[in-house]
Amino acid sequence: MSYFRIDRLTEQKNFYLLALLMVVVALVTMIVSIHFIYQAAVTQKLADLSTLAQNQARLIESIARFDLQKNAEARKENAGQHSPHVHLSDRARAEILSQIVTAFQYFKGFGRTGESVIAGLEGSRIVFLLRYGNEILSTPDSIAYDNASAEPMRRALESFSGSLMGLDYRGVKVLAAYEPLDRLNLGIVVKVDQDEFLEPFIRAALISLAVCLLVILVGGYFFFRLVRPVSHQLASGEKEFAELVENLVEWVWDMDLDGNLVHSSRKAQAILGYTAEELVGVSLYKLLKEDEIERIRETIEYSRKFHLDIKVLECVFMHNKGEEIDVELNMLILTDHHGDLLGFRGLGHDITERKTNEYEIRRYQENLEMMVDNRTQELGNVNEELRNFAYIVSHDLRSPLVSIIGFTGELEEDLALISNGSDECFPAQDTQSGKEIRNAFEERIPESLYFIKTAAEKMNRLINSILELSRIGRRELVFEDVNIQEIIDETLHSLAFQIENRKVKVSVGEMPRLNTDRLAMELIFGNLLGNALKYLSPDRGGEISVTAETQGSNTLFNIEDNGCGISAEDVAVIFELFKRVGNQDVVGEGMGLTYVRTVVRRLGGQIGCKSRSGGGARFEFTIPNMPDLAQS
Repeated sequence: MSYFRIDRLTEQKNFYLLALLMVVVALVTMIVSIHFIYQAAVTQKLADLSTLAQNQARLIESIARFDLQKNAEARKENAGQHSPHVHLSDRARAEILSQIVTAFQYFKGFGRTGESVIAGLEGSRIVFLLRYGNEILSTPDSIAYDNASAEPMRRALESFSGSLMGLDYRGVKVLAAYEPLDRLNLGIVVKVDQDEFLEPFIRAALISLAVCLLVILVGGYFFFRLVRPVSHQLASGEKEFAELVENLVEWVWDMDLDGNLVHSSRKAQAILGYTAEELVGVSLYKLLKEDEIERIRETIEYSRKFHLDIKVLECVFMHNKGEEIDVELNMLILTDHHGDLLGFRGLGHDITERKTNEYEIRRYQENLEMMVDNRTQELGNVNEELRNFAYIVSHDLRSPLVSIIGFTGELEEDLALISNGSDECFPAQDTQSGKEIRNAFEERIPESLYFIKTAAEKMNRLINSILELSRIGRRELVFEDVNIQEIIDETLHSLAFQIENRKVKVSVGEMPRLNTDRLAMELIFGNLLGNALKYLSPDRGGEISVTAETQGSNTLFNIEDNGCGISAEDVAVIFELFKRVGNQDVVGEGMGLTYVRTVVRRLGGQIGCKSRSGGGARFEFTIPNMPDLAQS
C-alpha cells in the first residue's frame, strides 16, 4: 500500500460515527431552536401578563374612584392611616370588594395555575385581600414584608410596574406581572406557574427528540442499505485498481519530499532488477546514472517549488547488474486537503529499445542524407551533361541541315534553268520517253525538292527549339524586385491587335511585387496569354482572366479562358516536348508550354492545368515569394 493512501474505516464504524454526528447535530439544533423559542415565548407571556395586570388595575381603580366619591366623609375620618383600609370606612371597603368580586366572578382566567392576587400592606406584613382565577379563590395567610417569597407583590406595593420570573407567596417560581393600585394603596399581581408554562416546551422537546431519533434511525437504515453496495463496489474497485497498477507495464512509484521511495510496484524488478520491497526507503537519485542526478534533481526541485507536474522526463537508470536503462518518467504532485505538498507519484516506462531504435534511425538518416547529397550531385552533373549534350548535338545537327537546305535551293535553281531550256535539252515531247522526262523535271522533281526543303526547315525549327530550351535551362537567373502588373500590361500591349480584332474581354486582378527573374516571368505570361488567345472558341465572345493570391510562402497565379479547352487525355501531356494538342492549324512547334514548365521549375514553383474539351482552360502556377537562390 502507498504511504500516501488514507486508511479506510470499517463500514460499521463509519455508520456509527455518521449516526452519532447526526444525533449530535439534531440535538444541538433542537436545543438551540427550543431555547430561542422559549425565550421569545417568555417575553411574550410576560408582556401578555403585564397587559392583563394593567387592564385589571385600571378597572379596579375605576371602581374605587366611583366609590370614593360617594364616601368622601369616610376618607376624612381615616386620614393619616396606612393600612388596607386607608381612606375607606368599613362600609366602603365592603362595597368595593363586593363590586370587585362581582366584576371578576365570571373571569375565565388563564391556564390551570393562572390567577390574580390583590393585597395591601398592614404594618410589616402583606395582607392578601382577594385571589381569583377561573373562580374566586380563598385568600392565603399574610406573610412578612421582607420574606423572600411574594417578590412580585412587594414590588407592586412599592408602586413599581413591570414583570419578572420569581417566587410568589407560596415560594413557587412563577411568571408574574405586577401593578400598583394607586387610589387604594394596594397592589395587584397576575401570575402563572413556571412549571405550567414549561410543560408544552418540554413536551415539544421530547416529541422533537423522538422524531429526530426516529428520522435518524430510519434514514441511517436506508442510508446504510444504499451505501453498502456502493461501498462494496468501491472496495472491489480499489482492489482491482491495485491489481491493475501492479500488472501495468509501467513502473508505478511514490516518493516523499526527501526523494525516498515509499511505494513501488512489482514492475520495478523487470525494469531495474530490484524487488518492490528492496526499493522502499531507497533514494530515487541513487538509482540514476551519476551524470543524470543533478539534472533530475533540479527538475524535481523546480516542480516542488511551483507545484507543477512533470511530464515526459527522460533519464538513465542503472540496473542492479550495472547496465544503463533508459526510462521515461511522468510525475504528479501529491498534496493534502490544505494544498501542502506531500510528495510525488510517478510512472516509469522502459524506453531503452525505443532509444536504441532512434539512434539507429538517426544513423540511417545521416547516411541517407549523405547518399542523397551525393546522388543529387551526380544528378546535377548528369543534367549538366545532358544540357551540354543537347546543345552540342543540336549545334552539330544544324551543319548538315544547312547544307541540305542550301543544296536544295541550288537544285531548284538548276531545275528552273533546265525547265526554261527544255526545248533544246529534252527529246521531242511527242515521244513517250520525252513526256516522262518533262513530267519528272516539271512535276515530280520539284515536288520532291519541296518536301525535302519543308522537312529540312521543320527540322531546323525543332533544332532551334531544342537550342532555345537548352539556353533557358543554362541561363543564369537574375532575381530582382519585379512588378508583375507591369509585365502583364506589357504582354497584353504586345497582343493588343489580336485582342481588339477578336474582341476579347481581359480582366486582371490585383498583382503583387515579387523578388524573381523578370525575363522568366515575361516568358511565362507571354506564352500562357498567347495560347489563351490562340485557342479561343469562335462560337462565343472570348474572355480571359488573370488573378493572383498569396498562399503561405508562395504566390498562386491563375490564367483562365473560355476557349476550346483541352481533353482529359491531352492535359496529361501538354507540357511534354513537341506535344501539340487541339487545333493543329495554329502555328507552333509544341514547345511553348515546355518552356513555361522549365522556367517555373527553375524559379522553384509548380505548374498545372485544369480543363475539359469545349469548356475553356485554367493554368495555375506558383512562384515563391522569396526564392531559394541556392536551389535556383
